[in-house]
Amino acid sequence: MNYLVAGRSAVGRIAIDASQIIAQGDAMVFEGPWPWDAPIVARIDDAAIERVRATGIDGYLVDGLAAPGAGEAFVVAAHRMRDVKAFQPYAAQVGAIVERFGGRFLARAGKATVLGGDFVSDRAVILEFPTAADAVAFYVADVYAPLMAIRHATTDPRFLVMARSGALPVSAREKAAAYLRTRGGSSH
Repeated sequence: MNYLVAGRSAVGRIAIDASQIIAQGDAMVFEGPWPWDAPIVARIDDAAIERVRATGIDGYLVDGLAAPGAGEAFVVAAHRMRDVKAFQPYAAQVGAIVERFGGRFLARAGKATVLGGDFVSDRAVILEFPTAADAVAFYVADVYAPLMAIRHATTDPRFLVMARSGALPVSAREKAAAYLRTRGGSSH
């Protein structure tokens, strides 16, 4: 099983069945830029990979670890690595913090398979959270801050939170925007 991360416009080009799409809701970029204003995350099986590759869509594949559950929010992160060795403490510790906020890894790979376009990711993850508030709470948590500092020092990071469907709740969006303003980040 693989997860596809691409722009929403890719769905029609590769004939993805609606049941394969796990997230296509509102997205808020925490770290970017992201190449797609309207991302999707879809689950595709091995038989569909060659068909997807042949389309040359702008997107990437990442090996799945788990099937999606009932979570209403997802974190999609992709990083270009600058210092793999110095990144290791982050990789070793982040799982426990993700779990602390109710999240779990759906995909976590040291290498994403780029399908097309200019976006290149050396490392990719997809996390599922019960709610958008949980995903935002993870990102802004004091306990995550030391790990975020490692990630920022060792990678060129990309990070977004997206709803399974529909809009991100206003309260989660406002909390994230307030945090990003205090840190000099940008959101959209």
